[in-house]
Amino acid sequence: MITITGLQKRFGKLAVLRGIDLNIAPGKVTAIVGPNGSGKTTLIKTLLGLVRPDSGTISLAGVSLNGDPSYREMIGYMPQAGKFPENLTVSEVLRLVKDVRRHSGPLDEALFEQFQ
Repeated sequence: MITITGLQKRFGKLAVLRGIDLNIAPGKVTAIVGPNGSGKTTLIKTLLGLVRPDSGTISLAGVSLNGDPSYREMIGYMPQAGKFPENLTVSEVLRLVKDVRRHSGPLDEALFEQFQ
């Protein structure tokens, strides 16, 4: 389970996340919805470690995410729009993603083989 407690983030004078408390159950799909500018992307980027919160805690299966990037192997993220270098072929993008991941399995290899 992902547990978020008292999460806060400001950008200058703008308070984007104000005391967010959230539990995300394992094995479930969770949608974060709200109007533009409500902090959805900031919340997700905070979970991914791309944005540091000003205060509050995030834990995955009871382990604090503060400063330990190993949790990233246990979560997946699908961006709204994939942006890859325009000079790369599909095969090169897949190899780039494959090389970034620590562990590739048979499904990764099968997908990669289809684009060679």
